[in-house]
Amino acid sequence: MRIRVFVSCLLLITGLASGASAEKYAGEFMALGGGARAMAMGGAFIAIANDATTTYWNPAGIADFSSFMAVPGSWEMSLMHSERFGELIDYNYFSAAFPLENGRSGWGVSLIHMGIDDIRIIPLTSGMIDGDGDGRFEQGESLNFDPSTYPLESVNDIAVFLSYGQKFGFGDAGATLKIIRNDQVTGVSSFGLGLDLGYVRRGIWRDLSVGVKLQDITGTFISWSTGKREFIYPAVKFGLAYPVHISSMNSVLVLAADGDFRFENRRYISQYWIGSASADFHFGAE
Repeated sequence: MRIRVFVSCLLLITGLASGASAEKYAGEFMALGGGARAMAMGGAFIAIANDATTTYWNPAGIADFSSFMAVPGSWEMSLMHSERFGELIDYNYFSAAFPLENGRSGWGVSLIHMGIDDIRIIPLTSGMIDGDGDGRFEQGESLNFDPSTYPLESVNDIAVFLSYGQKFGFGDAGATLKIIRNDQVTGVSSFGLGLDLGYVRRGIWRDLSVGVKLQDITGTFISWSTGKREFIYPAVKFGLAYPVHISSMNSVLVLAADGDFRFENRRYISQYWIGSASADFHFGAE
């Protein structure tokens, strides 16, 4: 039964990938990751997913999240801020996870924000550029206006993840509802909804953990105020994690590896690709 369900999910993803038209990198700000720990492991976190950031990496990890807490009913929160491209882009990440039943179920929330401030909006009108009249500012030409008199605007991309995880006899499973909002300059905005499904099985062989995330499982549509619609292809993320116990040092070395499999014709941007399918791999240790 479990094999049939898994194969059906793969066929669903393949069918959507072959029959739909998508925008490459639509909603890409959500792919930047969250949590210093997971990102320091190169994003190899699908099969680990045992802290507050599991709401982003794999919602199934919330199911036995409380087994990592000091007492039942405890909750955990994660905050991260980074500045990119010489402080041009602000990236903020927040997540929190709350156990509902000790070692059986839980829920969580994540918030992702990427913003660019102080964008000068200058509409091009006739006579603004003193030159050859082609409407382009080139060497030797001058501007007939003061840029500082024009307004400053900002761009904000926001995503909210609402997650739930439950423990079952065959492993832990979870789902994430994604709400996406983009506010661009000149009043342009968009709204989108998406769904992720996650699975993790700990101790499947000795201490080996296996995790799978079906990202944007039904495809995610983003509708813009301009009338344009973007579609995010489904993707499969698969991960392994294995703890190596070092008794002489009273320590544990956790080794992890993830693979991201996409179907949106990324080609040379990915590590490996065949036709429209591509794969990228991540490795980490702690």
